[in-house]
Amino acid sequence: MKKLPIVLVVFLALSLRLLNAFFLPWQGGDLIVSDMKGYDRAAVALLEQRPLSVHTAERYLFHPLGSDTYHPPGYCYFLAGLYAIAGHSYLAVRIAQSLLGALTCVGIYFLAKEVFGDTAGLLAAAATAVYPPLIFYTGVLLTETLSMFLLVATVWLLLRYSRQPSRYALLSLAGLLLGCAGMTRSVLLVTVPFILFWLLLIADCWPGWPTATRKALALIVPVIAVIAPVTLRNYQIHERFILISTNGGVNFFLGHGGTQRRKNEVRNLPEVVAEGQVIGVSPLTQPEEEARFYQLGWEYIEENPLRTLRSVPGKLVRMYWDSDYWPASDVQAEIMRSADWVLWKLLLLPLSVVGIALCSPEERRRATLCYLLIASGLAVPLIFWAMPRFRVPFLPCFAALAAGTASKLCRRYRQHSASHLEVFAP
Repeated sequence: MKKLPIVLVVFLALSLRLLNAFFLPWQGGDLIVSDMKGYDRAAVALLEQRPLSVHTAERYLFHPLGSDTYHPPGYCYFLAGLYAIAGHSYLAVRIAQSLLGALTCVGIYFLAKEVFGDTAGLLAAAATAVYPPLIFYTGVLLTETLSMFLLVATVWLLLRYSRQPSRYALLSLAGLLLGCAGMTRSVLLVTVPFILFWLLLIADCWPGWPTATRKALALIVPVIAVIAPVTLRNYQIHERFILISTNGGVNFFLGHGGTQRRKNEVRNLPEVVAEGQVIGVSPLTQPEEEARFYQLGWEYIEENPLRTLRSVPGKLVRMYWDSDYWPASDVQAEIMRSADWVLWKLLLLPLSVVGIALCSPEERRRATLCYLLIASGLAVPLIFWAMPRFRVPFLPCFAALAAGTASKLCRRYRQHSASHLEVFAP
């Protein structure tokens, strides 16, 4: 490991994120709106061990693990822990997420190094250290920073395990972190079958049923162990099976013909909701509301099958090409759009796509895990709705693959130049 370069990269990453943490209020406030307000209110209610006021028919929701079943609870737990240490301070959250973002750059270094070597690791870490969207999201109360850190750590542990397949502890630890990632963004659970496919059929070919079963259980049992308490909590609150959260229906509805106005009509919400407690506005409970939104989404698909199919390319473009990162201010959004033209559209995205052709068989075996995780991310725009920020947790995979491609191209260029000089040497 080249200690000085990676130390400089991490110092740069932390400095940029701390600048964002301290100066964010000057750029439009603390940005406590929409989902951010929901996470904040749920974390405070959890910390104070009191019921959370909701807009649905339930008038008293309380559980020691938190009363909010709409959002995945992982990020609420993260915020509640920080509030318990530092008080109800948004600055403390931004500083903690800045540290987490810098640690993520370290994780990306090790991830890319496992696949392509030290040079690629440094390139990947440097790219993510200065990438404006990743800096921006450390400053707002959204799940991107935490979920990306957990996913990077999971991938690195899986790659380490592939080198030491007898160390099942690495695989189980990866399962624990993957479960935490799913608790933070429940859609990340879609990565589990892709990871199992890589683990059992690509990383070590097919090891036979006994070994394959042990590997699968070593990964999946910790995932279940992390999620099970929340599933039990949801049953105690709603008396029905809810794996993690009840926001899947809304996201499905918004991805298939739904609008904000229609969403408010289903919830019986007024056009403008006053500040303060909002209790019992909707005649539906949260699970009933989720089922209703799924029903509306399926009805749209059944009535408009061709329009649904034609919408897929646009949703993919929106998630993987557009750069309107919510909830950035106009100035912040312009900076990120400009950066995306260079770092994302001209470098990370194309280099990561074409890089597999340059991989050696051993590198391709490892790089396939990153490609499979990127493929799992396609479930977001295909099943739900699409926003550019939804690609953020998968950006480390793009960065690692692009850095591997860049390092190989540079190496081939140097080799070509050296051979060219030898030919013309006197």
